[in-house]
Amino acid sequence: MLEGWRKKLTNLQIELKRPRVIDVVPVDFLRDDPPERPGEPAQKFRGQLVFFTKDDVTIRRPSGAIFVIDNDEIAAISDGKTRFETQ
Repeated sequence: MLEGWRKKLTNLQIELKRPRVIDVVPVDFLRDDPPERPGEPAQKFRGQLVFFTKDDVTIRRPSGAIFVIDNDEIAAISDGKTRFETQ
């Protein structure tokens, strides 16, 4: 199922176990200062499955940003028809 979604670059909804900031956040690497606005935490977001391993998945967001998530943080992935839930 995951391989099929990856090959077709299916638009998926990813549901996290806990809300997390998933927006692009600017970082000042010279001073290592946190950004002024960290973004809003989200529990669900959309994207395309780019790569997956037993440890994590790589999602391409609609903005083009790449997001790598530990499998332990994912509650479910769905294409609207089929739902894959993690243990």
